[in-house]
Amino acid sequence: MTTEILRFEYGSRAHGTGTEDSDHDYMSIVVEPPESVIGLGTTRTVHSSTAPEGARSGAGDTDTTVYPLRQFAKLAAKGNPTVLTAFFTKAEFASAEGRHLVNSAPYFISKEAGMRFLGYAMSQRKALTGQRNKRTNRPELVHKHGYDTKFAYHMVRLQLQGIELMKTHALDLPMKDVNLGLLQSIRAGSIVKDSVLALSENLDNDLKKAIDESTLPEKADVDKINEMLLDIHMDIWGYEPEGYHWEEEDD
Repeated sequence: MTTEILRFEYGSRAHGTGTEDSDHDYMSIVVEPPESVIGLGTTRTVHSSTAPEGARSGAGDTDTTVYPLRQFAKLAAKGNPTVLTAFFTKAEFASAEGRHLVNSAPYFISKEAGMRFLGYAMSQRKALTGQRNKRTNRPELVHKHGYDTKFAYHMVRLQLQGIELMKTHALDLPMKDVNLGLLQSIRAGSIVKDSVLALSENLDNDLKKAIDESTLPEKADVDKINEMLLDIHMDIWGYEPEGYHWEEEDD
């Protein structure tokens, strides 16, 4: 049986950009039992939704993703923008082990994360311009605004957050008001597509510069992350090898 150590909301509501039509996205981090780590058992990442099968989630729906801790750590160490939310948003639930994970944020933040934000933003731009996904699953936005404003909003959000992370080594969640106003305008279609793309080009250059000038390490601190993972697994399993001991530090 897995043991939950951390649960938090991510997505537009965590960023502060949600609307009345936004769903709720939750992520849960669980520690696997010994047989799934050192035996032949398997614990997979699980996605679930309250929306009807095949339907897009909307207002009132809740989507939940459950990550085994080791899988979460691998993604976070690579700088995945979605999972990094765990370190900067208010937790819905956090055990002592979950707090230990959150407090380990500095081990995960690196220039590689900046490159991930850059890459994810590029992916959104390609979808927006039709270089990827020729057909959008949000035709109502294209009909109303002339382009998929959600792709555009995510593109700019990722660039702004990537710059912030490289400069401050952290993210403000919810986002700062000055950025929220811009993103809400993009999402509402108040800014024409060409202007959004021009803004994105500038932010793209700003993010590349922020990565180059950042004082962050090139890569995540794998040794420290491994120590933290060992701490948490041993604590949850109730196993303490001779000479090994970990206690939660006072805030």
